[in-house]
Order: sequence, then C-alpha cells, then structure tokens
Amino acid sequence: MAISGLFDIGKTALLTTRRALDTVGNNIANASTPGYSRQEVVLENIPSGVFSRVGLSGRGVRISDIQRMYSSFVNLQMRNESSLLSYYDTYNNLITQLEDVFNESSDYGISPSINSFFNAWDEVSQYPDGYAQRAQLLQQAETMTVRINQASNTLTNQRSEILKSTKELVDTANTYLSQLNDLNEKIAASPGALDLKDQRDYTLEQLNKIMNVTSYEDNSGRYAVLIGGTPLVDGGKVYDIKVELAGSGSMRVSVELPTGDSDITSTITSGQLKANLQMRDTVIPNYLTKLNAMAINITDQVNYYHRQGYGLDSSTNNNFFNNLYTIGDSSASGAMSSVKIDSTTIYGQNTGKIYQVDYNTTGGAGYQQEGASGVYWRVRESSDDGTTWSDIPAASVALNADTSTTPDFRTLTFNGIQVRVDGDQANLAADTSGSFNVSISANAASEMGVALINPNKIAAATNSALLPGDNTNAKTIAGLFSQTFMEGSTITDFYTSIVTAVGTDSAASAGNLKFQNGLVKELETRRQDVSGVSLDEEAAKLLNYQRSYEAAAKMITVADELFQTLLGMTGR
Repeated sequence: MAISGLFDIGKTALLTTRRALDTVGNNIANASTPGYSRQEVVLENIPSGVFSRVGLSGRGVRISDIQRMYSSFVNLQMRNESSLLSYYDTYNNLITQLEDVFNESSDYGISPSINSFFNAWDEVSQYPDGYAQRAQLLQQAETMTVRINQASNTLTNQRSEILKSTKELVDTANTYLSQLNDLNEKIAASPGALDLKDQRDYTLEQLNKIMNVTSYEDNSGRYAVLIGGTPLVDGGKVYDIKVELAGSGSMRVSVELPTGDSDITSTITSGQLKANLQMRDTVIPNYLTKLNAMAINITDQVNYYHRQGYGLDSSTNNNFFNNLYTIGDSSASGAMSSVKIDSTTIYGQNTGKIYQVDYNTTGGAGYQQEGASGVYWRVRESSDDGTTWSDIPAASVALNADTSTTPDFRTLTFNGIQVRVDGDQANLAADTSGSFNVSISANAASEMGVALINPNKIAAATNSALLPGDNTNAKTIAGLFSQTFMEGSTITDFYTSIVTAVGTDSAASAGNLKFQNGLVKELETRRQDVSGVSLDEEAAKLLNYQRSYEAAAKMITVADELFQTLLGMTGR
C-alpha cells in the first residue's frame, strides 16, 4: 500500500469516529427525552478490492448502519398495557369522586337524614297535637330532600363534566392523528430519520392512552392507524373523530369517513375514553336510577298514607311531598292511587316513557283477565319520543287483585314499576272500558321536595272525629321505616346497598390500578433494557471513540512525516 493509503485510512477513521461521537452525544443529550430510543453505530471494514494470495489490509473503516435499539414486540405490549393503565387511572379518579357523593362517614349524609325524618314522624305520633314536633318534622323532611337533591345534582353535574372532558380528549386525539400523518410523510421521504420514528411511536403511545388503536407499517414505511377496523390514518389521509349525544342521551363516538359517520363507541375498549364512556353512560346512570327509585318510593308511600289522614285543621287528601309522577285518569270510576318502583334494574332500562293502563270487559290482544272477574287489563308503553305505542306482552305484566278491602284494588307490575288501581270490580265492569296514563319523572331525586308548608296540615290522624289526639296515621307512616321498601329491603338497607356498591367498586378499581401500574412499570424496565440510554455505557463509548479519534489523527501525522521523509530523499 502506498503512503497515500495511510492518509485515506486515517481520513476514514477520523470521519467515522466523529460520526460515532455524534451518535453517542445524541444519546447522552436525549437520555431523559420521552420516547427516545438509543441509537448505536455499526462499523465495518472497507475492503481493499484487490485479489491476492497474500493478505492485504483494508482501506479503512466506515459506518454500515446506525441502528435504532427498538423492540416492536415490547413496544406493542407497552402501548396496550399503557392504554389499560390510562383506563384504570381515569376510572379510579372518577369513582373516587362518585364515592364522595355517597360519603356517609359524617352526620351530613343521606342515611342519617332518612333516619331523622322517620324519627320525626315517631315524635309526632307521640305528640299528635304538638306544633313544635310538626314543625320539626317539616324541617327534617326538608333536610332529607335537600341532601337527596344535592346527591342527584352532583351526579348529573359529574356527567356533564365527563362529556366536556370527553370532547377535549377527542380534540387531543385528532391532534395526535394529524401529527402521526405528518410524521408518516416525513419518514416516507427520509426512511433513515430515526428520531422521527421515535416521535411517531411516542405519539402513537399517547393516542393509545386516550383510546385503544391498532397500527401496521405499509411498504412505504407509513403507519396505518385503525380502531376496530375503522381507519383513522391511512395512505396520507386523516379521518377525524367526534363525540355527540345520541337520542338516548348517551355519548356516541364516531369517525367522519367520506361514506358517512362510522360509530366506534363499542370498539373503544380501553383508554381514557373508555373510562369516561363507562362512567357517564353506565355507572353514574345506575346509581342515579337507584337514587331516583328511592326518591319515588319514599314520596309515593308517604303520600299514599298521608292523603288518607287528617291534619289538625281537618284537611285531608294532601300530599306530603311533591308528586314525582303524573297520572292521567280517563276512567269513569276507580283511580290509580300508587306508583312505585319494583325493580331498579328493569326500571333503569325503561325510564322516560309513558305507560297506558287499559281495562275493558271484552278482552282482546294483549289483555289478561283479572281472576274470574269480567275485567281485563292491558299495559302499553310509548316510544322514547312518545310518538308511538306498543303492547307490553301480558306474560310480562304481573296482575294481582285484592278483593278483601273496600274498595277493591289491584296491582300491575311491569318494566320494574308497580301501580295500584283502586275501584270495585263491579264499578269497573260497569264502565265497560277505561284507561290511565302514567309518566314518571326521569329526574325524581333532584325534583323531590316537601309540598306541605303549614304544620297543621300534617295528617297524623286517621279519624277526623278523634282530633287532635289521634296519632294512628303518624304511627303508620313512621312504621314505613322498618317495612320492606324495595327489592326486599328496608329504606335504610336499600340506601346502604348503594353506598356499599360504590365502596366495593372503588376498592376494586384501586386494586386494578395498582396491579396495572406494576405491570406497566415492569414493561417499562424491559423497554429501557432495550431502548434506554445508560449514561455510564455512553461515557465509556465516548472515551473509546475519543481515543480512536486521537489515534486516527496521529496516523495522519505519521503518514505526513513519512511522506516528508520520502520527499527529502528525492532532494525535492
């Protein structure tokens, strides 16, 4: 090899080592950069290109590749598990807020106010002519209704805040999708841009924290991003996501495709959006349904007995609470006197409808006969918008008649609702036909309130002739506290079941969050083993490449000295 070859070898060594130093320096600079993957230089010998029997040295060194230390499998696991962690973290925060609504650790909860309300009725039964006891009863009733109102309003406001948060998340997701598309185009134009690939993977991971998406790399190096088979980023195009309220009031998440909106709500299985959807449209409505049912039943049962009693002023047929349902009575005789919730599960699926209870003496489609009498009953339900009607199958309507009282009454149970219709069979049969319409407030817990203002109208007596000392009606209403209230439970037991369910859900959520957090930390450790920057290792490489650079420079110096010596020998 000629002396000039030493210059070439030294030059390649200098340039290659400097490039390696650049890579090490970049690793050190980005050691704390989120989503950065360590880069490593791969060196190779430059062959001489000459064939010979004797060994020939090469022509120096060059960089064959700069590798991105990246495991697609670990990163895929990390994206999926981080999406679940984001779901559990968001859900845990929301359920903690929900738990605060039903906090019964102090005397200011709903349960103590219910106890105080019925205790006040017991006090009135002991002093039926006492004005102070009656005034105290109204005060306790007001306290109970206000606390139930507040709980309902807080849950409703929480749903509103979740909707607002969801819209913000969707806006952020659309920003990430736009960024992914931009990065796709830059990477397609410059496939060796490792930093851009890091940014793209990091952006994809952030998107997964909002909602679970899948991705694959096409032949041009672009990522196609989908959710449940619906494209979000594909072939240089971005399809925006939007959230809106459906006719039922639930959130609907869809993708705006050229062919029309594609509903992806059911395909969102993890991430912050999933937690918001589940909490707003399933969990909170479930507790609101129970709270509404409790308000309806307390109101209905107290009002039912209160209307039958007499106040100190001999007034009767007064509601104690505001009515939480509306009855339209078109029959010639009989009356729908009670409407209460029988099953919160079924009732929760049928809120906001109008029900029509019909009777006649001829029967017909959808009717069932009341015992051996000549009266037939049918129940119909309206559509959600109240424009159309359909029969509830007779097999789904439980009809029970009680002829031991005067007047007779019958109860019809359907869609989680139980209604009582008073009126002798003979009178109903004489009418030939009749109907009742009933609609229940969808916001009963927030609308619950005390109807009475004058303490003298509190109906403690059953017999007006025995005023002011008759306390039998007050005893009856006070006794409601210990009677079966709903779903086989007393009032306090029913409310306690709500509080217990929230606490159990919160505890389970905290446990899931802890487990998922540990799993993600373990995966992060595995990812750092592959992609993370170790400053100690990079410092060692830096020292090694520094020495190599100095040696290459020395080689060029030596080559120069040899060349000068050769020139001196020629006399030039």
